[in-house]
Amino acid sequence: MLEKYASEGHEQRSSTEQGVQQSSRNHVARQCYRFFVLLPAEEDVMDRLNNTLNMQSSTSSERIPRFHREICSHNILGQMQLDDVWFCLLRHATKGADSPDDSRLHYDDFCQAMAECVDALKLPAVRPYFTASVFLKMRKDMQGTISIPSFHHYIVRKNAMLQTMIHMGCFDTDGDGAVTETELQAYIAALVPELPGLRGLDQSMAIDTYAQMAARKFLFFLGKQGKVRIRDIVMSPMWYELMELRVEPDPQPAQESWFSRATAERMHNTFFHLDQDMNGHLSKQEFCANTVGSFSAIFLDRVYEEHVTSHKSRRGPGYPNQMDFGAFLDFMLAWDNRNSWAGIQYFFPVLDLKGRGYLTQTDVYIFFRQIYKMWVDCGLYPELSVEDVKDEVFDMAQPQHPLHITIQDLQNCGMAATIIGMLADVNLFWEYDNRETLMQRDKEESGK
Repeated sequence: MLEKYASEGHEQRSSTEQGVQQSSRNHVARQCYRFFVLLPAEEDVMDRLNNTLNMQSSTSSERIPRFHREICSHNILGQMQLDDVWFCLLRHATKGADSPDDSRLHYDDFCQAMAECVDALKLPAVRPYFTASVFLKMRKDMQGTISIPSFHHYIVRKNAMLQTMIHMGCFDTDGDGAVTETELQAYIAALVPELPGLRGLDQSMAIDTYAQMAARKFLFFLGKQGKVRIRDIVMSPMWYELMELRVEPDPQPAQESWFSRATAERMHNTFFHLDQDMNGHLSKQEFCANTVGSFSAIFLDRVYEEHVTSHKSRRGPGYPNQMDFGAFLDFMLAWDNRNSWAGIQYFFPVLDLKGRGYLTQTDVYIFFRQIYKMWVDCGLYPELSVEDVKDEVFDMAQPQHPLHITIQDLQNCGMAATIIGMLADVNLFWEYDNRETLMQRDKEESGK
């Protein structure tokens, strides 16, 4: 069980020390990013987890999932305990610091601070943070000291990660340390009310719909066989994108993240705007309206063949050859991240017409021939050579075999987004063909 925020046997501080600590607490709050603040109702989380364990161990203790046993063996530091660690570090700080922000710690003082935290403050949960390996990983100055604010921030961050894993573990029904899409959606739906950045979301769309959209990104990039490891979620940059919603959103953000309310509403509204017959699915004709006809017909046929029709048994019966909201999200994630490994894995089977495991010159020729036809229909110059473009694609891919482009070649060349785009979308090929003009225009605009 977790220790209480303030242990009953804790020594009484003097009134002077309490005054200093109260002012220092404000400093701690400034040092910690908002998305590292501990989740509320910590005891409720542990009660729920223990209830899960009790139900699972009613017949045999050996049936308790290993992941649940591991996370129950950890103690989470409460906010007051994190403050206690901060004050302890300051008491052992190297002399001469002008302010807590500049305080530093030698290794000997580091070890003494650990001893005080464990013995005097009765905080054995800090032991994993006060190790030689952790000290060596921290950035040091010429005197070999580490920054106390940076070290304390590390403790807060790791502690929050562990608590998140425990909280998410409550939704891991089989206790293998990974969650299914349904389990992750349930966790995110429970988390939404705690995120100020999503305030008012329930007025524009269902929270379950938002949870599906958020969970889909984790499954798309991190999932394997329909599940994603809790540890991978918590340690991924995507998790910190989601946790940034614990602060009030910027009225004019430089770039909207996938998890932002604006992006969620845009995706939701786009899908249901395209769904003309309101059956919750998109036909190819409905989907085409999303791109004003800039995708080639063969490309869309192949997307539906590989990622809609072939997966219908998994997604459920009802609307054959039509794309549901989950498949729509997968496509949007893949298209916006064509250079990523997940995006390449999504589109490579689409381009591999015969399923050989590599792209031939014929595959490239067939896809670009339709782009060429759309190009001419747009009134652009017909002198464009399909053979020349095919050769350019192979030059960009730099395949190990001169006549075959493998999925690994596509990843290694760093040009996957360009290659996939110009074989699928006539607008993107126009941008590629006019890249020098566009670059010159951007330079002129940036120089103004």
